Amino acid sequence: MLETLTKLIVDPIFKGDLYNPLNTAIYAVIFILSVEAFWKLFAKREKQNELRSAALPFIILGGLIRFADSRWWPRNPLTVTPGVFFMVLFLFLGLYKWLGPKKTRSVGVLLSILVLAIDFLILRFTKVFWLVPVLGMTYGLYLLFRNLKFMDDVFAWVPHIFEAWITSFGVYFGLIEEHVLARSLMEVNPFLFGLVKTLLIPVIMYLIKDTEKKQRFFVGTIIGAIGIGPGLRDLLEFLSL
Repeated sequence: MLETLTKLIVDPIFKGDLYNPLNTAIYAVIFILSVEAFWKLFAKREKQNELRSAALPFIILGGLIRFADSRWWPRNPLTVTPGVFFMVLFLFLGLYKWLGPKKTRSVGVLLSILVLAIDFLILRFTKVFWLVPVLGMTYGLYLLFRNLKFMDDVFAWVPHIFEAWITSFGVYFGLIEEHVLARSLMEVNPFLFGLVKTLLIPVIMYLIKDTEKKQRFFVGTIIGAIGIGPGLRDLLEFLSL
């Protein structure tokens, strides 16, 4: 029993195995509970625009670290999902409490630049031309969706449009999708993932439209974060082909 649980839950983190339905569900529950705790114990007392501004470079930092995993340091639980999420979160919280939002943002920008400089050394840019359709679709869908009243928080959903299509193009050109739901769609056709996610985005934004204003802004920050981090990582993976 213990061996089975280790194979299903632990090995994807330590050994790089693909994620499976069980550990995906467990990580999802942990993530939801963590977001709820973060809101109740910290975020609800903060100014949401300052919190989002300070958090953005750390969200970017998480994606950069995730890309660097197994390239610049051995794979370990702190540099893959969900470990990288908690590592960056605790770093951000510690700095935010110590330095305040403005200085924390500055530190986050500096750290992101340093890790990006490391990541940049292994990029090849052989597929850079294919960013044109990805950016074109992202911008086109932005123009379409922004007309919907409940899609006013572009920070929350535009990164997911980009992530959906850069991931689809990446898998089309040979990258491996680790996460189980996306992988199941891409096994049918890589671009099916981009299409399905694009259609789900306005549904999700509609479902949170009646949330209290301050909490809705916070939820938008979290939704945007889980698009920016993976989207940046997948962009770098694409440019490394």
